[in-house]
Amino acid sequence: MSSQRHALPFCLAAALLLAACATADRPPPVATDAAKAGTEQQKPPRPPLSTGRPGAGKPLPFADDDAARTVYFAPGEVTIDSQGAEVLRQNAQKLKEDSQLIVVLVGHTDNLGSPAYNLAVADRRTEAVSERLRSLGVPRNQIRRLPRGSEESSKQKCDSEACRRIMRRVDLVYERR
Repeated sequence: MSSQRHALPFCLAAALLLAACATADRPPPVATDAAKAGTEQQKPPRPPLSTGRPGAGKPLPFADDDAARTVYFAPGEVTIDSQGAEVLRQNAQKLKEDSQLIVVLVGHTDNLGSPAYNLAVADRRTEAVSERLRSLGVPRNQIRRLPRGSEESSKQKCDSEACRRIMRRVDLVYERR
């Protein structure tokens, strides 16, 4: 009898976990050219370029180029593609050149799936980006991780694959020590 009472909370937790996994960010139908054309108006807000101290001297890497500080992912994936690998190679070079730089990896997901699932995916994406930077020679003390999941994307009107594709990303946000 006692073991049955202890099994009930475990079973409920397992059921909740499975329910969260069932709502994974599934790939929606392929976007048309018309949907891609409207992407510019639907872009989610970008994080600030730096949360560092004002007047810290040197300019921050890729200050005027968001694309050079962003790695995009396929739905539910944490694998870094060749384009993302090149972005990380360039960022790793900047980090190795300036030991006073710190990069905050801000992980995002699209607005599909449960908040818990999306947070887990965002965490795995920031971990993948961190591991790639480390493999490229960036010291651990220059890397911070901040998984956000669908925290921002769930507040946005976004119902096309083109819009969701932009949401599935890790932003590299620079600070100075």
